[in-house]
Amino acid sequence: MLATVAVGARPGTPVTGLGAVWVPNTGDGTVSKIDPSTNRTVATWRVGDAAAFYTKVCEPVGSVHSFMGTTFNVRRCDLPSALVTQANQLWAAGNDTNSIIGLDPISGRPRVTIPIGVTPFDLAADDASVWVTSYWDDAIVRVDTASEKVVAIIREPGQGPSGVAASGNTVWVANSRAGTVVRIDRPSSQVTATIPLPCREPCPIGPTPLAIAATSKAVWVRNEQSGTLSRIDPQTNQVVATIDVGAFDGRAGLDAMALTSSSVWLSGTRLQRIDSGATAVSGTLDVAAFTLGSGFGSLWVTDVQGRILRIDPQRAGAR
Repeated sequence: MLATVAVGARPGTPVTGLGAVWVPNTGDGTVSKIDPSTNRTVATWRVGDAAAFYTKVCEPVGSVHSFMGTTFNVRRCDLPSALVTQANQLWAAGNDTNSIIGLDPISGRPRVTIPIGVTPFDLAADDASVWVTSYWDDAIVRVDTASEKVVAIIREPGQGPSGVAASGNTVWVANSRAGTVVRIDRPSSQVTATIPLPCREPCPIGPTPLAIAATSKAVWVRNEQSGTLSRIDPQTNQVVATIDVGAFDGRAGLDAMALTSSSVWLSGTRLQRIDSGATAVSGTLDVAAFTLGSGFGSLWVTDVQGRILRIDPQRAGAR
């Protein structure tokens, strides 16, 4: 453990880039900026009024916390639900306005708000675009950041797109309700493959994939209901390994994976490490985490007390 950092209310998945660690405070409509050289929060910027959003939009249709645990509706009113860095800008999901918001990483000033027409769930970016999934609207939206316009919408009725990752000319999306991963060709914005994920019996509602991470050599997807991690070969679009990692006992719809040079790390009641090419969990660390990210040679973990923990993965001593 290198540091413990205080941030805002109900922090979500940390992201790194533009010289900082960025945390979406999903319960209070703000973003925290952590300086990795000092391990301190150096700024907190508001992107929306989370309390007003919840009161006016969510409560009239019933508490989002009353939905079944097998859906991710509990996250509909997170603000912001996700962040991503791209070029010289930080992008935040504007769940209250069905938009993405471009923030200046130095001043925190909102530079642009781009309507996307759906409620955002997760964000990923390549060098020219931001990709947005909408679990509730069954859509994947591509925003061209040069023109600041939506250039493609992929409709997926009943599929529940959630986790999204970009690697090279490919975008990978976990379809939580369908139990699949789709491969999208970046130049054409077309789905080029749909990959079914295995599910251990009994499996009444499917594997429920959510967290996804990708490199040029492997795509990793965590299946929340079946308690497994699947590795997809991007050369063949086939699942080549499925590893038992246990169910995610955390906030519904909030989970992530962190990639280091040689391993994949998973959040949960303890951190789990899977080394590249492994067919079983390679080690565990007794840190309870809702979600996590990686960067600056460290894991950045959101713990159950709402703090960000900085952990050195090389010295973590995972058993």
